[in-house]
Amino acid sequence: MSQTRSHRTANSLEVAISGGSMGGLFAGIALERAGHDVTIYERSTGELRSRGAGIVAQQHVRRFLERHDIVVPEEITTASSERRFLARDGDVRASRPDSMVFTSWDAVYRRLRDAFPDDRYRMGAEVVDVAPETATATIAGGSERVADLVVAAEGGQSSTRRRLFPEVEPKVADYVAWRGVVPESDLATDTVEAFDDRFVFYQGSNLLILAYLIPGADGGTEPGERRLNWVWYDTLADRDRTAIFTDASDTERAFTVPPGRLRDPVRRRQLERAANVLPPVFETVAAETEAPFVQAIYDLAVPEMTVERACLLGDAAFVARPHTAAGTAKAAGDGAELANALEENDSPDAALSSWDETRTEYGSRLVARGKRMGDERLHLATRPS
Repeated sequence: MSQTRSHRTANSLEVAISGGSMGGLFAGIALERAGHDVTIYERSTGELRSRGAGIVAQQHVRRFLERHDIVVPEEITTASSERRFLARDGDVRASRPDSMVFTSWDAVYRRLRDAFPDDRYRMGAEVVDVAPETATATIAGGSERVADLVVAAEGGQSSTRRRLFPEVEPKVADYVAWRGVVPESDLATDTVEAFDDRFVFYQGSNLLILAYLIPGADGGTEPGERRLNWVWYDTLADRDRTAIFTDASDTERAFTVPPGRLRDPVRRRQLERAANVLPPVFETVAAETEAPFVQAIYDLAVPEMTVERACLLGDAAFVARPHTAAGTAKAAGDGAELANALEENDSPDAALSSWDETRTEYGSRLVARGKRMGDERLHLATRPS
């Protein structure tokens, strides 16, 4: 769909958004279409790449894409009609009807990026400081942008959040998410059939693995064009976290070792564990994955999302565990509700206050729910902070 420049009004605000990934684009599009003068600053110099691969396409995300005339959701989603639980030997332990819709990070990102005006998306421009009292964003190199509102949509490692709330620290769990995607065409027919039209799970002792089909790398959703996305939540008991999060260049990473950067001994050990603890079909999928990766699981929550004329959005404010399948939906909701609040309130300050109250409450509840799902349902735990 073509980019649309909205008509400016007397109440239009100048908005500077730090971060041009999903959260920044959701906010940018919602505010732009509502008539505000929006510029996105993205520190990367090239197209962003997904490290998350698969996404549960919650209704809020699909509604956002449709209402803003970005894409018909069915064009970039796959679906399942059954939730299936396997036993260790691979037999079906239980199943039930359950309609789910899935997509991929890259499919959604590309459509959002295409929908936002190119001349308002500044690549290679990193916001290095924010002055909330004057809504001033300082760009690397020394230039400043004075706006009416600064939105920090910088992800879970937001530098703006660290400056505004230096006391807020991530609380890391004692388990991690091993992840990967495999082109459907690389898998045997019987393996594909095990996941076709199904959301498949296996829960063992201190572990949970799940998988579902998502659009292919080029966005294809027809049989043969798709990819299988899998996530394996696994304990760190008797494992060396530092060793796992040291990448192939011997660089220790805090939260993610991206695709292609796992050290060979780490990958071999996890494949050996797969052979010992997973049902055969999941062992096969893990072994067929060319570039698996690992992510830390952590909780993060700010006490409020606004400080004067600056606000935090998406993962910059709250990081909920992926069990909630709501991270993308929350980012979309934050952006849409910010635009709504500015339209419905008499002043920007009243709008930010109203938005802050409702979205902070929602984010706090989401983080708490994710923690319960990990600690109670999966019988996994959080390290003392």
